[in-house]
Amino acid sequence: METVLHTESLRKDYGPLVAVRDVSISIEPGQVVGLIGPNGAGKTTLLRMLGTLLGPTSGSASIFGWDLQQDYLNIRKRIGFLPDFFNLYNDLTLRECLTFFARAYGVDHSEAASRTDTALDYVELQDKRDSLIRHLSRGMVQRLGVASLIVHEPDLFLLDEPASGLDPKARIGLRRVLTKLSEEGRTVVISSHILTELSGFCSHIAIMNNGRMELFGDVEGVQRRVAGENRVRISVLQDPDNAARIVEQAEGYSLSSSDGHDLIVSAPEDPAAVARLNRLLVESGVDIVAFVAEKMSLEDLFVQISSGVAGDV
Repeated sequence: METVLHTESLRKDYGPLVAVRDVSISIEPGQVVGLIGPNGAGKTTLLRMLGTLLGPTSGSASIFGWDLQQDYLNIRKRIGFLPDFFNLYNDLTLRECLTFFARAYGVDHSEAASRTDTALDYVELQDKRDSLIRHLSRGMVQRLGVASLIVHEPDLFLLDEPASGLDPKARIGLRRVLTKLSEEGRTVVISSHILTELSGFCSHIAIMNNGRMELFGDVEGVQRRVAGENRVRISVLQDPDNAARIVEQAEGYSLSSSDGHDLIVSAPEDPAAVARLNRLLVESGVDIVAFVAEKMSLEDLFVQISSGVAGDV
């Protein structure tokens, strides 16, 4: 299977400032990578390099086997790059705008109309196809930006903070579009500093901080690596103190935290150990209301990593 993207020690310096520091990653077809980091982490600089808009200071990168600097024209035919800020022609209708982009990407005139309609359907803007762009809300403009990529059917989407500045309703509309890309197996790299935007539909996460790629991998693997343990949330009907004592006296388990009738318990990396804990509590007379695996959120991951818990990749 063809690797979509591969970098080796990719670096970008601006004089004494190191914006991207020796990033090495590989992305395979169908992966949806959430690029996470605070403002100034280097996300935009990295995406602009991958989008062939910035040349690296050192290191190397290839996209679909083509060298980032030598074969950038071939790369551009197979990627769709949406910057954090972009301009569209406000006096064009949506259909005119997307037809323009389709033709600019080299789509035949006979096929441009059908691709435009397909893209408008995809981002749920078909009913606005004859409206002028200047009459759209910001959320609709962001979805139209994604549609401007879809018209040329790229194999890799690079999206730089597409939800920045949107209200909650507009975020939901954009999220539906991004979820659709994920469900169709498209390869996507999407950056954000609002972590909840990326949870649920990313297959992989890449966490940047101070120009470094602190961690990269599939979501479950990264969670396991950072947490280093199973965590189970146990809700009991009554007497949580008794349940806590049973946990603390049991070998191999520890009470991480408690809040009212809810306990967070650390257990060994073994499903059988989790089952034993459940059985122990039931046989000890504890009335369990809920017993579920507690997954670490993206916010938890980033806080731990930026605090130096996980270390460098």
